[in-house]
Amino acid sequence: MINEHLEDVDWSSMGHAYGSAEEVPLWLERMASPDPEVRDEAFTSFYGAAHHQGGVYRCTTASIPFLFALADDDGTPDRAAVLGLLMSIGRAALDCDPEGIYCSAYGDMSTPYAETVPRMREHAADFERYAADPDPQVRRAAVPALGLFVDDTDRAFALLRERLAAESGTAERLLAVETAAALARRLRSARSRPGSPPWPRTRPWTPTSASPPSSTKPPAHRRRSAPTSSRPPPACSASSHPNPRTNRTRSRPPADSAPPAPRPPPNRHRTRRSRRSSPPSSPTSTATAAPTPPPPHSSPPSTKSWTIAPPSAPPCSPPNSPTRTGPPATTPSPWPRT
Repeated sequence: MINEHLEDVDWSSMGHAYGSAEEVPLWLERMASPDPEVRDEAFTSFYGAAHHQGGVYRCTTASIPFLFALADDDGTPDRAAVLGLLMSIGRAALDCDPEGIYCSAYGDMSTPYAETVPRMREHAADFERYAADPDPQVRRAAVPALGLFVDDTDRAFALLRERLAAESGTAERLLAVETAAALARRLRSARSRPGSPPWPRTRPWTPTSASPPSSTKPPAHRRRSAPTSSRPPPACSASSHPNPRTNRTRSRPPADSAPPAPRPPPNRHRTRRSRRSSPPSSPTSTATAAPTPPPPHSSPPSTKSWTIAPPSAPPCSPPNSPTRTGPPATTPSPWPRT
């Protein structure tokens, strides 16, 4: 068990995301508890403080040997969860700067890549053993480590081929293929570093080729063309010519035909015709008949349609008073109501 060596580490001198790391050994002990609720609480506390948001602190690196001890013990109830925690710590350390120094909120200084990645690669043989474990969940958690922490790439590819042939499940086989792709990306990034042979990204040009490749010449874009046919194209005449887009023939009118009538321009300012826009009647004399009264609830008539009556006014009108000739009194007023 891990209880024998937990006290050998000075956990109080380390820190995590929320303070001192004195409670980390308690979480490691509870990860092996037979009670599922106690184990879940221990894993949650470790992820939330010692591995907060993917952070790798000194206490996180110091926990790696004890986590491997839990994974080696067959009496550990949830070995797959322990390996999942180890893989999360290892991936987070690989994403850090190899020469970077990180400081936690507690003020704890750490170098995750330099301290964590070598420890993970020291247990490459353990990952190979976990990848062939009888428990399928343990195998699924350990296979990605073959592409990240096994220095011998030939050995890693051989192990992945064995896993691909031995596994019968689709998820397990796809995981082996994905791990092989991660290992290939790792090799490519290693070759792109200074002092390593260049990675052949393009095929070199040979004199047998038609023309040498030009890096300054822009790539030729593929043009859209009409579908090819075994029949010869129709001959173009004066009255027809092919359309290059639709590959159809459009007919032209004969030369002696009359040109078509021009189309009227579109009326872009269509408005509702107003009754005021009608032309007023031309006044011929003062004796003309009164204009037709407009319908009710319409716009007021024009002032030119009203004339002053001659001096001979009807007897009912007072003398020398202008009289309007218009509709009778019984007709409703043409002015709009307010």
